[in-house]
Amino acid sequence: MFNQIKTLESSKEFKDFKTKNKEAFLTHVFYMLDEANKNCVQIGYYNPKKDKITTFIIEGGCITKTLEAEVFKDEKTVMKALDLPKVKLEVDTAVKTAEKLQKDKYPSDSPIKKIAILQHLPIGQVWNITFVTATFKTLNIKVDSQFGKVVSDKLISIAEFGKPA
Repeated sequence: MFNQIKTLESSKEFKDFKTKNKEAFLTHVFYMLDEANKNCVQIGYYNPKKDKITTFIIEGGCITKTLEAEVFKDEKTVMKALDLPKVKLEVDTAVKTAEKLQKDKYPSDSPIKKIAILQHLPIGQVWNITFVTATFKTLNIKVDSQFGKVVSDKLISIAEFGKPA
């Protein structure tokens, strides 16, 4: 992950972006953990002045910049920069921690799709890992990116999405 960020931030595409978006900061690193996306990472930068996010997709050796997009957050959410020196866990280690919890606590809910996002949430800087399970549920596990401890886990039926809480 650190090498991918370093590669991105030294690229012409990123330098051009930063020239026009000086206040933008690193806000997430996103992985789809399947065979089709194994060499792909999405790295997002939030511009507080515009309240927009720009994502760079690194796939193989190619870097693609997306168009600015609205931020998926509510009015109370404050976007925070990632504090990379405090990230001690790479994505693979965080996912192994989540897989162990899934096997121990939710053994009948085997994952068929895995997603991992490094982000700074109100509960702290975490690897936010989501498993879509064979039982039509989502298992969301948040793993502290510095210490590797599970800070939350929640299993929800896909049928419950969109229903009022």
